[in-house]
Amino acid sequence: MRRFLTTILLALGCVLAVAPAAHAQSLLFDYVGFDYESPNPDPLQFGEAGSGYVGLGTVPFLFAPLTSNTTTNEYTYVMNGLTPSGPPQVFGQFRIISYSTGTITLYEDALLGGTTADFGTNPPSPLAPATFTDGTPILVGTLTNFQFVYDTSAGSGSFEAVFNVTGGTQLVNFPLNQRKGWTFSGATNNALNIPAGYAHQIDGQTFLDAPSAARRTSWGQLKAGYR
Repeated sequence: MRRFLTTILLALGCVLAVAPAAHAQSLLFDYVGFDYESPNPDPLQFGEAGSGYVGLGTVPFLFAPLTSNTTTNEYTYVMNGLTPSGPPQVFGQFRIISYSTGTITLYEDALLGGTTADFGTNPPSPLAPATFTDGTPILVGTLTNFQFVYDTSAGSGSFEAVFNVTGGTQLVNFPLNQRKGWTFSGATNNALNIPAGYAHQIDGQTFLDAPSAARRTSWGQLKAGYR
């Protein structure tokens, strides 16, 4: 129930009740990008039966136990394999969509000699997700209990899942007790710069320590605390 309420608050864009800013080492990575559905049997609906939820973009911030060099490399992500596991729950203007287990992979690609990630238009296309997946897969993990709260009036929402590390070249960096139970979360909005064929702009984080004692802060303030 607590996880559900947190997700609803993100979807509404309201003030969050969270713990004091977590230590930097509890944040694993911060990501930004766009999402789309593929397959997309009904373009007028989001999260309909038979659809697949896909997200891709860049990873501007990575933290221990991951190692990175953003001066010489570009970091990208692709999440896929997510399909609605049943009809959505409807609460007024909100649709709560639960998804089957999916996968997210983080890639490292050299800025010099590599391929610059390009969203293109109308994915899947020759550019996306191909230009986001042609690097070295440094981190692979599963997304379980993925739940998306979609505001049908605003056309945006938020999502949350459990991230478990399962592979990648940096798997060995993770102690066994840090491979399971990460919180993967994000929010979507209808930015003006969304390329044709994508549904929303997305922005989120993956962190290990769940909030405890509450204080009031905004989602933007929470993200700023990690930068």
